[in-house]
Amino acid sequence: MEKISKTILKQVITPRKPESYKGTYGKTLIIAGSTHFGGAAILATSATIHAGAGLVTVATTPEKFTAINTNIPEAMTIDYHNKKELLAAILNNNVIAIGPGLGTSSVAVGLVKAVLNNTKTDQTVILDASALTIIAEEKIPLQTTAHIIMTPHQGEWQRLSQLAIPDQTEFNNFEKIQGLNPDAVLILKKHHSEIYYQDMSFQIDAGNPGMATGGMGDTLTGIMAGFISQFGYSLATIQAALLIHSVIGDKLSKKQYVVLPSKIIEKLPKYMAELGTQTK
Repeated sequence: MEKISKTILKQVITPRKPESYKGTYGKTLIIAGSTHFGGAAILATSATIHAGAGLVTVATTPEKFTAINTNIPEAMTIDYHNKKELLAAILNNNVIAIGPGLGTSSVAVGLVKAVLNNTKTDQTVILDASALTIIAEEKIPLQTTAHIIMTPHQGEWQRLSQLAIPDQTEFNNFEKIQGLNPDAVLILKKHHSEIYYQDMSFQIDAGNPGMATGGMGDTLTGIMAGFISQFGYSLATIQAALLIHSVIGDKLSKKQYVVLPSKIIEKLPKYMAELGTQTK
């Protein structure tokens, strides 16, 4: 398994062109949140914006609109119960992340199916948290032609793959991905998280126990969405998004016993600016 070098960050994070506008950096839809898990939608959306996506819309339950608009005024909001509005958003965004804090209600099941049934080749779908649980429980096939990125922690991967955690070996993980969707990317969140894509596997040498905090995965999903939105879908972009999340976490852990996801989000633009101005 190949280690991901920090040089990937400078390769992906390049200076912005002087003549650009918000549309230059992509359109992202975050489908997240529910009555009891509104914070997940806020963290995922905030991370997407801080990571540099040009236009970000969050589809969530209306009772969370005020909190989102207050905490993240840069984001647009839509009601995910409005099927017509949701479908338009699915069709009009190049990156769609679904799952953080979504829950597993019948509404959530319908949202996952709507994304998988209506996305196409030039789009990227990031499946996280509740979306992965729903796919496992409902046995929903991953038949979209869009790029698929799955971001489970080991427990979620166990539900989806039927592999007990001790059995989540490199060989077994590759075999299960082939059965789900051979073109999908698996990001397995664990101590030194791993990436699986086709016949390649990678691992980061970053991360710390201070990051074992609620909302950390939601934040990674947002960073991933923001990076792909502005830098485009590629293996390098995926690697950089995964790595920067833990690299910033490691920097914070030197002075903080617990690393809060919101603090990683806060540090993103500054750290990206430093990387983007370094000599390649």
